[in-house]
Amino acid sequence: MRSYLGRSFVKGPRVFILAVGLAACGSEAGSPTAPSPDPISPGDETALLDSTFRIDIQSIDVAIDLFPGERRAQAQASVRFRMRPGQTRPLVHLEPARLPGAAVELRLDGEALDVARASDVKLVTFAGSPQVALELQRDVPASGTHRLEAAYAVPMTDGFGRFFTDVNDLAGRGNEALFPTLNTPHELAHHVITLRVHAGEPYVLVGSGKATRRGTGDVQEWVLDSEREVASYTMMFFLVPARDATVSERRIQGVDVRVLAALGGPTAEDAFAQLDPWLAELQGALGPFPMPRGLSVALTAAGGGMEYYGGTITSLGALRHEVFHMYYGCSTLARTYRDSWWDEAINVWYEVSRNPAFAAIGEDFRSDIVSGRSPIGVGFDRRAYDEGARVVQAVARDLGGRDPTVAFLRELHGARSFDPFTTLDLAEEIRARRGVDERERFLRWLYTGGATASAAPSPWEWLHQVDTTPPEAVRRLYAR
Repeated sequence: MRSYLGRSFVKGPRVFILAVGLAACGSEAGSPTAPSPDPISPGDETALLDSTFRIDIQSIDVAIDLFPGERRAQAQASVRFRMRPGQTRPLVHLEPARLPGAAVELRLDGEALDVARASDVKLVTFAGSPQVALELQRDVPASGTHRLEAAYAVPMTDGFGRFFTDVNDLAGRGNEALFPTLNTPHELAHHVITLRVHAGEPYVLVGSGKATRRGTGDVQEWVLDSEREVASYTMMFFLVPARDATVSERRIQGVDVRVLAALGGPTAEDAFAQLDPWLAELQGALGPFPMPRGLSVALTAAGGGMEYYGGTITSLGALRHEVFHMYYGCSTLARTYRDSWWDEAINVWYEVSRNPAFAAIGEDFRSDIVSGRSPIGVGFDRRAYDEGARVVQAVARDLGGRDPTVAFLRELHGARSFDPFTTLDLAEEIRARRGVDERERFLRWLYTGGATASAAPSPWEWLHQVDTTPPEAVRRLYAR
């Protein structure tokens, strides 16, 4: 096999998927654990997360080389990590390693591992989860920092020369198609992503964190640096030929905003006009904008959107929703995917609670919004949008109304940013900060399934239906 280690190489655009883990490890995924009215204890949950994810990632460095004319990409990644308590055999999520015939090279602390050899690397699944992980068949010291290097190739599949992240937290899809990682909200790491385009045609980019343009000419290079530890699935970039899109920049309400707008689609001015009053409102309600490098927006012509750390790929219709997530969802983080109901619920509640007639959840409501999912599963319950927002409305009623609740959310965001917490931690924050005990109601509403649990589609689900189809004006360019 040709070696790419020591050289940069890449992953393809329209993201594949890699899995994460769950409780008991095995060669086949087990049946999901039956919902229980009793939540898993904090101690048990910690042990479950440690035994499932095994490693604690400190940093992820990725170099991705794109060859648009050949519709291929090559990548090289380096992951620094420590073992979690009691764990000795590391695992990681990397989708390209699961593709048939994929040319993937791995090195663990300098030792080459063959992904095709079961004595080196094993694919494992976990009871209660559809996800798959690569278990490295080496026992490493519990102390010290270790390094995993990966080299892999994935064909570009977009068809328009574009390359972009394709995360969907509703489905539980992260960035494991792009680089070795752990797809779980509580795993925070420093990310540096280098993107190189080998083409004479100019490209433009927006993305998460600090973006530095380096290369020019036939090798155009950008470096995205998160500058702090963030969840891997919140790292975003959108790279596109300059003839197809423009990037406009403006300082709005003290926030540096960059908008990538495709030819023939919604314009940057459309986005700026919406963001001006919205950023003013959010900062007044929830505090200073939490993203140190401002906001990057890749505008789509239709569909919903997806929030990322300091960025979003979104339509105009979903823009306000995704920017709210900069506060709840990208900086105030759930500990597990099943706890992610509350960032969606809070987001929807903030909008719909402007209507004083918006009804709180009933005391007789029962659901398994939280307990119906394993703490190590991916995605969250779609009922987060509707029933979840009504749960927040019930809490707001107890806190004295909308304004006191928004004040609480501002305080909570300021105190718990980048400090992931669970649903019952949220109940404790409400009790500790406002003296209102919601724990028993949370247990009934979110951990105990019942006939009132609705499986009907939510009218808010469209928000996560990202449509990256380019506008007709761009499609015509490639039809010639």
